[in-house]
Amino acid sequence: MSFRRKFSLGFSRVTNYLQRSRPGVRHATGAPSYQDAATTMEKLDAALNNMGHGLCMFGPDNRLLLWNDRYVKMYKLAPDCLRVGCTLDEMLEARKAAGTAYRDLGQYGSKLLAATTTRSPDSLVALLDDGRIVNVSYRPTQNGCWVSTHEDITERAQNEARIAHLAFHDQLTGLPNRVAFNERIASTLQLAAGNVSFAVLCVDVDQFKEINDVYGHSTGDRFLVEVGHRLASACNGSFLARLGADEFIIVSPDGPQPATAQELCAHLATVLDQPICIDGYEIESSLTIGASVYPSDGADADTLAANAETALYRAKADQRGSTRFFEPAMGRQIREKRALQHDIRAALAKNELELHFQPQALPNGRIFGFEALLRWRHPLRGLVPPGLFIPLAEEIGAIGPIDEWVLREACREAASWRRPLTIAVNLSPVDFRRGDVAAMILATLAETGLDPQRLEVEITEGVLFEDSERALAILRRIKGLGVHIAIDDFGTGYSSLSYLQDFPFDKIKIDQSFISRIGDSFQAGAIIHSILRLGRTLAVPVIAEGVETEEQRAFLAREGCQVQGYLIGRPEPIAHYRHLVAGLASARTLSAPVEPAS
Repeated sequence: MSFRRKFSLGFSRVTNYLQRSRPGVRHATGAPSYQDAATTMEKLDAALNNMGHGLCMFGPDNRLLLWNDRYVKMYKLAPDCLRVGCTLDEMLEARKAAGTAYRDLGQYGSKLLAATTTRSPDSLVALLDDGRIVNVSYRPTQNGCWVSTHEDITERAQNEARIAHLAFHDQLTGLPNRVAFNERIASTLQLAAGNVSFAVLCVDVDQFKEINDVYGHSTGDRFLVEVGHRLASACNGSFLARLGADEFIIVSPDGPQPATAQELCAHLATVLDQPICIDGYEIESSLTIGASVYPSDGADADTLAANAETALYRAKADQRGSTRFFEPAMGRQIREKRALQHDIRAALAKNELELHFQPQALPNGRIFGFEALLRWRHPLRGLVPPGLFIPLAEEIGAIGPIDEWVLREACREAASWRRPLTIAVNLSPVDFRRGDVAAMILATLAETGLDPQRLEVEITEGVLFEDSERALAILRRIKGLGVHIAIDDFGTGYSSLSYLQDFPFDKIKIDQSFISRIGDSFQAGAIIHSILRLGRTLAVPVIAEGVETEEQRAFLAREGCQVQGYLIGRPEPIAHYRHLVAGLASARTLSAPVEPAS
């Protein structure tokens, strides 16, 4: 039904509205011109039916005066089911028959009654029987009528709901995220108010990095999704969130603590007893858990979460797949670690780092070079073990400048020697993530004047583990400079043989864990024999580190293996070996004369 027809059917009701709303449309006598009114109707008809919203106008008696086509289409009404003078009840019945009535008629009725009674604007968001969402606004007019507009906001509401969900949920697993956890623990603390005990559990998936490396990140993601499902089932109503990577966090239910949390931890520990099957692979892992209890281990969210994470770190250090509850002593250890991390950042600027040098010898005992080893002389702690501070420097991203300093100082020192002995320098896997290692080495060689053939870079398999193609490309650039490359700690990783096939290393270094068992373990001896035969086949020299006894040296000498260790010489400041590098005297091992290599 066109607006003109609607208007002519309700002319007596609408005339007053037109007189009030458009006083300029009149004859000179003051009476409205029907022709002018018809023109006005056409304009109003076009405007109303091109609106994006549905519109209805009601008289003071709450009966329908006019409506537009958008309203009819929005509510799926038959074109002739509405008429001028319809009551609200009749309109709602028509919409009910069309399946587009409001699900909550009570809310709609109360809102409408309040708006028409008080003659004040109002609006509501309503859900329709067909699942759509509409925004309905009520506005009174000056002549006692009122207008309602109707907007379908289904898509917008869904988008907003989706955005809200993303803000509080992890995209991969669908579990609550850190933001949701922060809100949950804040409300839990408010309800507990020091009177109710609960626990916070940090859960870590063991060997997840290896799972990613072996099976690929896509499989790793699917693995995490399944872990999330299993954890959610095992939590039995406890709040579970994923904080990121392979770490989850749980707020345990109220109950006597730590007994309730211990029971939950025991249940969680069984989650990965059965392997997770993905694309035919049976992937095995375990969960390590750290827990803190409110209020004994913290009265606020940050402290509870930090202490649970501290307990997790301790559990991972002690035994993967175990559970530890926070203890005050752990807090001291973490503070100690953070203090060391703070100090190592400034150690380079404060000239607290120094190099010690350990000699390397041929099978006949002749010294042919040195390995430069980093030492940190802390002003209060003295010499800090490198096994303690180097991982900390890698963890906080401070190892890059330190390795660059070690390389430059080692090359500068070696360039000053009278004897052209080699110098071996260790580089961290972290250095290779920067991608400019070759440029750094080239600049160092140019600055110090050291012959590239005298420099040997030692790397571990960790360099090749994350992105082997990129790492191998960097190693080829380094080798192109004339620098030698040795693979360190050989035999302790996962894919040493494949790396030897992909890249022509200049030397293989046997890990000292095998050397220490010479004479005590048949297996260790067999492994060393195998590595040495591999080296001979590939024409690659092999050096053993950690040689401390004459028995070990003799065994290795018979196999033609180079040696390094306390038996040959301890790591010392270069002044201790000045006579060797200057060629002024010979050196001796504990069992045989040793001469500097020419």
